[in-house]
Formats: sequence, C-alpha cells, structure tokens
Amino acid sequence: CYPHLDYFMPNEEDALMLSGQNDRTDAIRWFHDRGVGATAITLGASGASLARRGHDEILEPALPVEVVDTTGCGDAFSAGFIAGLLEGKGDREALRLGVAAGSCVATGLGSDAGLTTRAALDDFMRAFS
Repeated sequence: CYPHLDYFMPNEEDALMLSGQNDRTDAIRWFHDRGVGATAITLGASGASLARRGHDEILEPALPVEVVDTTGCGDAFSAGFIAGLLEGKGDREALRLGVAAGSCVATGLGSDAGLTTRAALDDFMRAFS
C-alpha cells in the first residue's frame, strides 16, 4: 500500500518497528523507497518530523507545556497537520499547527482536552510565539 500513500503519519516507535530500521533517518528512507510521498512522524516530547520524498527532513519542536496526559496527542497532531494542508499552508506551517494541536491536548486530561476551537488553538499558538 505504500506507493498509494501521499502521507504516512506514524509515531517514531511505530515507524522504526514497521521499517525494521534503528533510526528515524533510515526509517524515513525506507518508507520513501517504498513509494510513500511524505512521512509526518510524531516524536513525543521532541515534537514532529516531516520529510517529503527527495527533500530534507523538517523538524518542529514540541511546545514547552506542562504535560498532564498524552492520550490523543497523536490524533490531535494528525488533525492539525491535515487542517494546515487543507488550508493551503506550507509544510513548516502545517507541521507547526499539528505540533500545536498535540501540545494543546497534552495540557489536560483526556483525548481532546484543551482543544476546543480553531480560534482557541490559534490563541494557544500565539502564546508561544
């Protein structure tokens, strides 16, 4: 199925396990060699990575928040990243939006804690700029 994926969005642990590689760079290359158009890999407290096939990896650090619960952070990242792409944002901006959504969810208890509206997410992001 890899050649049919424009974006593959695992967490780092899953990317390494699925590819059989020992580091993220090799895992990204493995997925790209199999036809994936781009990898968007969540890195937990380190943020996220985006790498389009044939281009350098972009890293976006997590926002410095007090973590309460990480349930749902990966899903929130995916939603924010996809929303950014659909809004026509560039790679770095879409990645930043995904990381912000995941970071926001980490500040509360539950899978959607703190993530209420797009306007609230934009305010959350401005607090860190």
